[in-house]
Amino acid sequence: MGIVAQDGSISTIDCHYVQPGKAAAYLIVEGDEAAFVDNNTRFAVPRLLQALVSQGLQAEQVRWIIVTHVHLDHAGGTAALQEACPNATVLAHPKTARHLIDPARLVAGSRVVYGADAFDALYGDIAPVPEEHVRIMGDDETLSWGARTLRFFNTYGHASHHFSIYDDASNSVFSGDAFGVGRSAFYRPGPGFLICSSSPTDFDADEAHRSIERILATGADRVYITHFGGFDNLPKHADLMHQAIDDMEAILQDMIQSDEQESNLQAWGEARVADALEAQLRRCKVADFEADRAWLENDVKLNTMGLIFQAQRRRPKTTT
Repeated sequence: MGIVAQDGSISTIDCHYVQPGKAAAYLIVEGDEAAFVDNNTRFAVPRLLQALVSQGLQAEQVRWIIVTHVHLDHAGGTAALQEACPNATVLAHPKTARHLIDPARLVAGSRVVYGADAFDALYGDIAPVPEEHVRIMGDDETLSWGARTLRFFNTYGHASHHFSIYDDASNSVFSGDAFGVGRSAFYRPGPGFLICSSSPTDFDADEAHRSIERILATGADRVYITHFGGFDNLPKHADLMHQAIDDMEAILQDMIQSDEQESNLQAWGEARVADALEAQLRRCKVADFEADRAWLENDVKLNTMGLIFQAQRRRPKTTT
């Protein structure tokens, strides 16, 4: 399975990251050119190129490779994709750009988090992107491309190097992880759901709330999230996201005050996060609660890890 949805000029591509329906990349076709938004890992690149060919285009016709942020399930395949698409320019946030050009620190840190074997299985080799193929996009900077204009705007809270993209031609936003993660109703029975991702290391609830409001302020009809798919009725889903952010912030504040032993904090936190995500599924009125809870198992672990990181950073320093 490659393209799983076609919305006019926008295609949703299933990257088959970990499992089908877990991570998407988006293909935008504008005249005889194309752009990818997020690219997952180098292992997804053949799927992206296959999707391109299915739209009657070749790799040489890719004009832009857009990366919402540098987390490797969004940007791990950037160098491999740019090599396959030699005329493409990578568009990135300033902080993202420097890690794409020199990924050594990013790779080293990720290997510590995942372990070397798991890292290699998930991401493989991550090469640098040649600096001359990278263009930095500032907050509220616009790009005219054919009949459409893309506007790039900072959406922090999940990551401090994150932007989203408003596309005026489709009146939609590509939000990476800034509008949460979840499963869209377009690809499954019943309502979709969204949760807040507090995965390591930059969770900031105030910024996350501001990002939701910036996305709403575009007046978009649809938001495309990387995990997974397109969501309509943005005011409704924004309200659900604000509640989900507050849930994670409440757990973080409890962690900061907790006297739980550090060795027990992951298990303690996972129990709290799991309860919060289950409550969010009920708010969203999902049709298959058990299937969606199973889909979120890894998010429980990652959200907890990110909250612990922030709790340890924000706890008052003790003096001896």
